[in-house]
Amino acid sequence: MKPLDIVIFGGAGDLSLRKLLPALYYATRDGHVPKGSRILCVSRTKYEHEVFLDLVKDKLQALLTGVFDEKVWKQFRQHLLYQDIDLGDTTSWQKLVDFLGLPEDRTADFGREIVYYLSVPPALFQPVCEQLKAQDLNPTYSRLVVEKPLGESLESAKSLNKVLSSTFPETQIYRIDHYLGKEAVQNLFALRFSNRLIEATWNRDHIQSVEITVAETVGLEGRAEYLDRTGVLRDMVQSHLLQLVCCIAMNTPLSIDPDDIRDEKVRVLKALQPITADNVAEHVVRGQYGVGELDGEKVPSYLSEVMRSGKVLDGTGETYVALKLKINTDRWQGVPFYVRTGKRLPSRYAQVIVRFKPVLRNLFETEQHNTLVIEVQPNLGITLNMFMKQVMSDGPGLIPHRQEMDLGESLPEDIKADSAGEYRFPSAYEKLLIDVIKGNQTYFVRDDEIFAAWKWIDGVRAAWAEAELPMQNYSAGGKGPGAADALLEHPSHAWSDVKGAA
Repeated sequence: MKPLDIVIFGGAGDLSLRKLLPALYYATRDGHVPKGSRILCVSRTKYEHEVFLDLVKDKLQALLTGVFDEKVWKQFRQHLLYQDIDLGDTTSWQKLVDFLGLPEDRTADFGREIVYYLSVPPALFQPVCEQLKAQDLNPTYSRLVVEKPLGESLESAKSLNKVLSSTFPETQIYRIDHYLGKEAVQNLFALRFSNRLIEATWNRDHIQSVEITVAETVGLEGRAEYLDRTGVLRDMVQSHLLQLVCCIAMNTPLSIDPDDIRDEKVRVLKALQPITADNVAEHVVRGQYGVGELDGEKVPSYLSEVMRSGKVLDGTGETYVALKLKINTDRWQGVPFYVRTGKRLPSRYAQVIVRFKPVLRNLFETEQHNTLVIEVQPNLGITLNMFMKQVMSDGPGLIPHRQEMDLGESLPEDIKADSAGEYRFPSAYEKLLIDVIKGNQTYFVRDDEIFAAWKWIDGVRAAWAEAELPMQNYSAGGKGPGAADALLEHPSHAWSDVKGAA
């Protein structure tokens, strides 16, 4: 691979220090960062080079407790550089021009490639992109990485995307949704499209329902202004949960080419049944957490946390949302997808449960459902629940018992445990940044995906506004609003217990 110049705008910010630089530290250790590459962190703060290196080292040592390696750090720091640039000052950009040293003929083979990572607020996308274009720093061998969610509505997403596409073609834009970097999510493609046993039954004839849960224990965590404005529907469902829906519901793509995969995801989003004012009460529940208890400690209500934030806010952002989705395709016609996410729930986890239909004639006259459970976080695993005869039981009245079959992946032989006997799985950001380095767009989101997701989400928000959908209350540390149970349309359907709940 050619050496890279990786330029992180906002390089001294929280995302860079907490996620991007640790990911690049490991990518360097494992040989994924080509020799001769440079990682330039850019911000307006005037740091001396050694002071910035000390800042990064301290952060890495704090985050990688017990596994920080001085030898790896010495290797990593050779790539790491810092430059103060005022993004709004045209003359300040000369520092980046000088650093990159591009040839006068931008079409000539430079021998290097460039990755720009916008680890800055969306308000800064335009000045950055305008200057990259004005300074002719966007040649064909450059790539642009941006964070999702992109925008807060279809209109704002199109506006931001116009800024990006005015400087870079779609083939050079990498929109990160870190859920697509999670091992369990990427494994869905192999599980579904490499196994006849799975794919032959992955449809309405065999599957009764699909449940997707992303539960969080945290509250506002310093994001009061943003979360109160957007709520979890726009913060979590529009990005992470709809991506999970797409990966589960998509048809077999023509190939593993990134655009073939993304074509199928777009078809899923366009097939989502619209939620309107007439049906929103049967399809959506939204809520806010009230006073409660979590891990033995008293937890204040959402409104109390909003007031304590020091911001003048409306207190109208939802902290919980549950939805019943219908996908109008031949494969999924009539199969409900139950999707929920919330804050201040009993434990943090993300999982997918595929619930299969019971056998047509059950000799044992019991309500038995095979389920495939895909754990996304914090644990990684796939479990198939089957029913079998209990060993040593006998007689005509025997009842099959549930048997879990662990389908988890075996580790490659070259993966070594650390000193504590634990295995380190690459983080989502690490995997995705390696894909950016390789120029692989498979696990990144295309512009039409963004637009299709926002169009549907905007419809949900318009429906609950028109119908004046009530905001349900639930206790912090509880399972969420009881009204979510009313979304379940079949007597045998039930939300799985929130992990850690009684």
